[in-house]
Amino acid sequence: MVPRLVAFDVDGTLLSSDREILDSTRESIDRVRSAGATVMIASGRPVAGLRFQVDRLGLPTDGLILAGCNGAVIEDAATGRVLASWPVPAHVSARMYRGLRGLPVSTIVPVGPDVYIEDPEGFMVHIEAMANGTREVVVEDLTTAAPTPPKILVSAPYEVLVDHRDAIDALGGSDIETCFSSTYYYEVNAAGVSKGAALAAFCAAEGIPLDRTVAFGDNENDITMIRTAGVGVAMGNAIDALKEVADVVTASNDDHGIAQVLMGMTVPA
Repeated sequence: MVPRLVAFDVDGTLLSSDREILDSTRESIDRVRSAGATVMIASGRPVAGLRFQVDRLGLPTDGLILAGCNGAVIEDAATGRVLASWPVPAHVSARMYRGLRGLPVSTIVPVGPDVYIEDPEGFMVHIEAMANGTREVVVEDLTTAAPTPPKILVSAPYEVLVDHRDAIDALGGSDIETCFSSTYYYEVNAAGVSKGAALAAFCAAEGIPLDRTVAFGDNENDITMIRTAGVGVAMGNAIDALKEVADVVTASNDDHGIAQVLMGMTVPA
């Protein structure tokens, strides 16, 4: 199959453990682009963070689509035009902010080129901002500062997040989607928002058949995308739950897993 679209998660997938792109990955992506495929980067990172990584890595933006905040915002990387967005409604975010203040977690909210926080010394706050090239903005009340965010990022050590996952979910109920994106990040989006939904929406708008798409991922927030794509690929370093739903399990992000799949497809050199 020659894919019409190839989607990649970033951390643990597109990037190796040293936060770079393997030469084999670059070459395989260049080949699918040369064959006319659209490339989508779908990540829990905000779009500002994806732009930061695209610039840092020297990736071409022509034909590149960014799906940030777990698919809550879809942007054309070349033009900066927002193609679609699905923010958390104000009445839902207000309820989440209020409830999260009573839990032993940090709340980090991406807003454009910034991350809004109430506690500047919160868990992973500085690292999250640095990793995405965003500015830390301390606000008195997230409810008024960020009423309709693309997502709400909840951060704490893994065991704390596991212990309080049900409590976090209960705050939003049926109005939210939640998932882990790493051992220290628990993501909160509006109901119906996911990487898989973003992939499906973009393909529908562009007339791309889903059976001509390939997606790569490694974590819980990739499950919907792996299920939605025509060929869903779990990296060798992926969590077991993702491997169970994938069509293909490839080598790890350090062992040329992306290239092994894409080079095996009928893409002309």
